[in-house]
Amino acid sequence: MNDIRMSALKIDKLLSASIYIPFTDRLGDGKTQFTYPARNYIGGVNGKDGMGLVPALVGTLEGTTIFVASFDPDNQAYKELGGGVYSQGVNKVILPNPISGPGVEPAAFDSTFTTTTRPKYTEHTFHALINQPTILNNGFCQRNMYYFKETFTNPIMRNAEVTLYGPPAGAGPTSLAGIYKSDWNGGYSATGQTLGFNLQTCREAAAQFGPAAKV
Repeated sequence: MNDIRMSALKIDKLLSASIYIPFTDRLGDGKTQFTYPARNYIGGVNGKDGMGLVPALVGTLEGTTIFVASFDPDNQAYKELGGGVYSQGVNKVILPNPISGPGVEPAAFDSTFTTTTRPKYTEHTFHALINQPTILNNGFCQRNMYYFKETFTNPIMRNAEVTLYGPPAGAGPTSLAGIYKSDWNGGYSATGQTLGFNLQTCREAAAQFGPAAKV
């Protein structure tokens, strides 16, 4: 992804990945949908993992805990393994210091996936999931609207197998750790545009949700 706010710091491109729990009942009304970010990761491309440090600090101060990470591949969203199988992996980074030098913790999560002509979910389902307001760790919520309407969107439906690893690098709660098999996992690859908003109360964020992002 490209973040124009980072240009002054000479941070060009960044890679990010998140583990979200959708349909979280933040308001306790049994119907208003939010996503809870179990873990968020960010890092630079081409081995420059430390480029994610400033965005991670800023995001954490604003209510979204973000960890600096190393990505595989480290210059694009995913890579082809051959035979129509693709993969991506994320490792939480221990930042370098003069004594121990750089280091990387065990894998946070990884996935393998294939293209399918018989998807388990529709594009609309993924748009609706990713556009639920996000719960922050400071008592507020935030709308980050994702739009997939451009000529370069190139949507592709997938079947995927995902492995979430436990603390400290992985999915957070130990109960989330495990292998999620492709026989019931759906996947979606696309290029989209993101429009972020200021922090709001969770009730306000839900009320001002942009329905066009679901399409």
